[in-house]
Amino acid sequence: MELARTVLGGLMNEDGLIFFPEECETIAVNCVQIEQEQITEPAIHSDEEEVYVILSGEGSVWLDKQENLVKAGSVVYIPRNVEHIIKGKSVEPLTYVCVANWPDKKCAK
Repeated sequence: MELARTVLGGLMNEDGLIFFPEECETIAVNCVQIEQEQITEPAIHSDEEEVYVILSGEGSVWLDKQENLVKAGSVVYIPRNVEHIIKGKSVEPLTYVCVANWPDKKCAK
């Protein structure tokens, strides 16, 4: 498996995945772009944690209805069972890498 990949590689995939769950033991890595005024559907995951690393743009990440302003260089941790919503606020797309961890997933190795 190729262990070093690019963010651009994720953006070129329809689902944004950079590293696929079947390639890794307990994580998936994808790249996401949120356009200005675009808002994601609320999400809650009982079986995973997530970390967002903001690469460009500006926006808001709501965690359990609390707004957190983010921009390039911000890092957001989303624990299990926390509702999260993302909104792009800048003309430049809010681009971030998402690392999702499934703590209960059995390692293939």
